[in-house]
Amino acid sequence: MSLTEWMVDIFGSLDGLVAALLATAVFAGLYIYSASRLLGARKDSLARIRQTLTVYTRLAGLLGTLIHRPTRTAVPEDLLIRLLQECKSADLLTRELHEQMDIFLSDRDESRLTTLHKLLEREINRLMKERDELVGRLEKPGWGMGLWLLLKPAVPALSLGAALLWTAVLAEELRQSSAWASPEVWCLWLSNIIATISFYRLLMDSRRKTHGAIYTVLHLLIVASALFNLIGGEASPYVLATQCLLYLAGFRVTATRKRRERPYAGHPDLMEQFLHPPGDHDPLSETTGAGEPEIGSSPLRSR
Repeated sequence: MSLTEWMVDIFGSLDGLVAALLATAVFAGLYIYSASRLLGARKDSLARIRQTLTVYTRLAGLLGTLIHRPTRTAVPEDLLIRLLQECKSADLLTRELHEQMDIFLSDRDESRLTTLHKLLEREINRLMKERDELVGRLEKPGWGMGLWLLLKPAVPALSLGAALLWTAVLAEELRQSSAWASPEVWCLWLSNIIATISFYRLLMDSRRKTHGAIYTVLHLLIVASALFNLIGGEASPYVLATQCLLYLAGFRVTATRKRRERPYAGHPDLMEQFLHPPGDHDPLSETTGAGEPEIGSSPLRSR
């Protein structure tokens, strides 16, 4: 048997062989493109973390000097203001830290420096942990992580192939004139497309950890519910309705409160709540720690 006859037996015809080769070429192109984009995104995330840590650590060192040695070191006020402004331009600046900086810049109340320093240290520790994890993935991935990094670029190509497959099945069904008016045919196609999109988002969204476990569970349920389509087209309307309800539930259970609705220590609303006459016990002192030295009347020195 010749090579041509062997390929015809496998692919059915030369046209089938050409289609398989084209599909392989498209898959390889999408894989290479996705792999380069994912690698670029990881390097960009690492660069943003490093840029943010650079400006954070400079400000944290200055604040540590002001808080722990207020009477030994005089720090120019314009230096502190300049570092605060630089931190406001950090790539990964959080809204909570941004608000704390704005509050201090507006009233220049040095008693807020302790709260600002604690918040800054917390953000530095969090970013250092993210940086270490990202560097580990790039330079020393484990066996499981290495396998996942190898397979992840194939997810876009697989999702595209699945969408084309569902569309081809729909086109085959629509060859029958009665199928155009059948809601089951359209619901089956739409349900499979929704499951494919959820599959793609679940595996490709790099921020899914920040969304919480409910984000993953919802997408898993949407994908798993599509398996009931294997029962038959009659189940597709119910599957589609379930998927739509799960999507709507996602808007409800994953909604986060706005930062202004979640006052933190030092927030203006919280400060107003604990205002007291001079001489009374200050409840806010409990949040800053009893053993911390107080800042002097003015450790800053203007040039």
